[in-house]
Amino acid sequence: MSRGREQPSNSAVPAEAAAARLHAARRVLVTGFQGVGTDVVVAACDLAEAIGAAVDAGDPEASRPAAPTIARVGEVTADREELRDRADLVVFWFCDPEAACPGFTARYVAAPLAKPAARCTLAVGDPLPTAPPGTEHVALDRDAAVEAARLSQHILVLGEPPSSVEPALAAACRTITAAIDRAACVGFVTDDSSDPVGLEAWSLVHLVRTIAHRKPAFEIPLRPRADAFDAVCTWRYGAAGAIARADRDGGGFQPAEASARQLIERGEVDAAVVVGGLSPQLEQALAAHGDRLAVHRLAGSDATIMADLRSLHAALTAARTGGAS
Repeated sequence: MSRGREQPSNSAVPAEAAAARLHAARRVLVTGFQGVGTDVVVAACDLAEAIGAAVDAGDPEASRPAAPTIARVGEVTADREELRDRADLVVFWFCDPEAACPGFTARYVAAPLAKPAARCTLAVGDPLPTAPPGTEHVALDRDAAVEAARLSQHILVLGEPPSSVEPALAAACRTITAAIDRAACVGFVTDDSSDPVGLEAWSLVHLVRTIAHRKPAFEIPLRPRADAFDAVCTWRYGAAGAIARADRDGGGFQPAEASARQLIERGEVDAAVVVGGLSPQLEQALAAHGDRLAVHRLAGSDATIMADLRSLHAALTAARTGGAS
């Protein structure tokens, strides 16, 4: 598919030429941020504020209308090393970790526990060809993900499921909760990138928090993360993305409305600055809709990106004040 008017990275496009395009654009999106440090994010936000750009890293949560609900509930997450070293029950929750992160299972699940105990694995959803040997499979359709999380939480708190619940779903959730009861530490591996509304993420957050009140439990999301971006944007704008306009006095968190993917797909931006790596979902959106906007990528080491951001910012300032064409 066409990549549209995409421009080469960094020094291949003079800062003055890139600044002129950004200055002339109707609306700009600053995005990417995978694998970059805090200083790069700060410099990119400085640039975004100078042109009133939208800012978003492409986290699927920013594309969901229910994103504020998830934020209020709060995920219980941990580093992947915690899963490797502590979880004696690993639950693959409607996901294939090898599809999202090749090598994940060998590195974080197949490795022996730090303490002398056996690790059990449970795959909920479709059959999982990449699961470790001995994995117990709980067959459920993806459409049942929300019900399964809510019913499992109900069983953990109140015991038996309601009599009105479908027997197959009740049996599946009994298997899930029995494995949780036997475990000392539970890690849920998830990939909710395809969850458009956020109800799956919301329901699982509640289940994990219920377990965490009794024993160590956490979620390991496989979706791409941009931790430095999350921290900087939360500090500057009050939310980790979906910022309609980069403004520290009122950027405005608009989940779904101002997510990078929605802005691209709706044709609401005509220029984009990609800083560092880009999530697979946004790469797909650019491939499908990139003919609508000019894309300027800044890649390489943090030092290289920082230098390019400074040059671009200076050239943009000159262009706005008439010092450059």
